[in-house]
Amino acid sequence: MVKGVLIPLITPFDEKEKVDEGVMRQLVDFYVKTSVQGLFVLGSSGQGPAMSVPERKRAAEVALGEARGRLPVIIHVGTADAESTVELARHAAEKGAAAVGVVPPYYYSDHSEYEIIAHYKAVAQAVNLPIYIYENPKYSGISVPPDFAKRMKDAIPTIRGIKVAYGAGALLEYVRLFPPDVSVFTGNADLFGLVPFGLAGMINPPTSFLPELSVSLWRALDEKKYDQAVGLQQRVNTAARLVGSALRRYGRSALGDVFRLRGFAVKRFPKWETQPMPNEAREQLFRELKEAGVLPEA
Repeated sequence: MVKGVLIPLITPFDEKEKVDEGVMRQLVDFYVKTSVQGLFVLGSSGQGPAMSVPERKRAAEVALGEARGRLPVIIHVGTADAESTVELARHAAEKGAAAVGVVPPYYYSDHSEYEIIAHYKAVAQAVNLPIYIYENPKYSGISVPPDFAKRMKDAIPTIRGIKVAYGAGALLEYVRLFPPDVSVFTGNADLFGLVPFGLAGMINPPTSFLPELSVSLWRALDEKKYDQAVGLQQRVNTAARLVGSALRRYGRSALGDVFRLRGFAVKRFPKWETQPMPNEAREQLFRELKEAGVLPEA
């Protein structure tokens, strides 16, 4: 059972909109060295749905190849059709993924419950890997609330986890309904009020550039050092709030900027054409992060 801080790995691109394999390897190695508990690759931050099947396969190969089994890597393989999802899942299994994440088949948001379960069953029949439901109705158009998630687990025994991002159900309701062998992850940054009650951890994009801080919070909670965890949670919340605000106002380019702040030569992020953050806004964000004391000491 995977628990802790799973980083939603960004996929960096070069000037030609191709995966920047060198920077991607640097990021994976960085996360290994900062002792995160795992990686979630090619989800929303990983730009998987904006990439072709061959591009997604190559990015998965790079991440898994650099990880070299040093930490669990979950590859998100969700697409709008079962055939492509199965193809990506088989590839992930062949390359050594620890599990696959699957968002419900998007665009056709009027899929019936039967059709959604059939989509996940196709993956389960194709690969002998744990499956993580990716509950993200904001982008997929389909919600998997706790009672539906439980029915999916009953129908598909290899479901072993769920990431709840923008979900309609209460996080602890998933924990209550799922058996102990299913890991429930929040897409938010708040761990303090949830981990003691069974939440497995977090997969949070706005704090992905600060793995050291998130790992410290997780360890404090896991070791029941709640006095220490209070201050760490406050710092994590501050980072999530500042970066989240920039993302809402300026789009995903803000995430590329905070990785540049950490020293990574991210040439293009996101994959699509976008406007960069205004210089003044970027400088203000960097200044506020530094003043908040959330950045590691140089």
